[in-house]
Amino acid sequence: MGGPDLDRPVRDGFNGPVLLERDELLLGLRHLAVEAESSHGRLVFVAGEAGVGKTTLVNAVAAEVADRPMTVRRGGCDDLTTPAALGPVLEALPELDDALEEHVSVGRLSLFRRVRDLLAAGPTLLVLDDVHWADEATLDLLRYLGRRIDGLPLLVVATYRSEEVGSGHPLAATLGRLTSSPVVVRLQVPPLSAAAVRELAARAGSALDADELFRTTGGNAFYVTEVLASRRERLPATVRDAVLGRVARLSADARTVLGAAAVLGQP
Repeated sequence: MGGPDLDRPVRDGFNGPVLLERDELLLGLRHLAVEAESSHGRLVFVAGEAGVGKTTLVNAVAAEVADRPMTVRRGGCDDLTTPAALGPVLEALPELDDALEEHVSVGRLSLFRRVRDLLAAGPTLLVLDDVHWADEATLDLLRYLGRRIDGLPLLVVATYRSEEVGSGHPLAATLGRLTSSPVVVRLQVPPLSAAAVRELAARAGSALDADELFRTTGGNAFYVTEVLASRRERLPATVRDAVLGRVARLSADARTVLGAAAVLGQP
């Protein structure tokens, strides 16, 4: 399983989502959605550390697009030992189940053409979450679409955790092969600033020291909102479990170094 949803919405008063310091990113994605409606398709990679708010950002765009003549399709990748072939694509396009069963006989390119034609039947936003966990076939499909999406009424938005994509990661190879494509866009979601953390603390009516909260969390939206939601200085269980889940995926040597760093502290 993928573990805690570190990119769930930042909460305003913990009753609904709020976006801070994301206006430029939102504007850019809105513009790309409008262009896609006019058959100027784009493939967008949205990167950022776990919990920074990638999903919150994409959710906001998807909600706006739903009010336009545009279909929203969505699929997500999971942290599985052996991911299912085209798992997130089938989640977004369940009508492709039969085609996937014929995959061996029809060939991968033929299947990809079916996916492309289905998505391009009308203005469509396809969101693929957490593609750092994507299977080989899904990454191949992204490369295929990245070279053929121009001229289609299609906007594909793929999110991934930048800290999990090293030089030897399969997604890094995919991004490298699409570097020269003019229809591929890469966006980086940054942590919140100290000012944004202070605003969230004020909205929550928290008595915690907002500047200390920023230093402790590094402006990570998930960590900030979970600490504020707990209304205690003690580390919330949700944050502890999220961090331990990420540590568990590291090598033994990396965990040893991390343990030493934790003892040393920030100074």
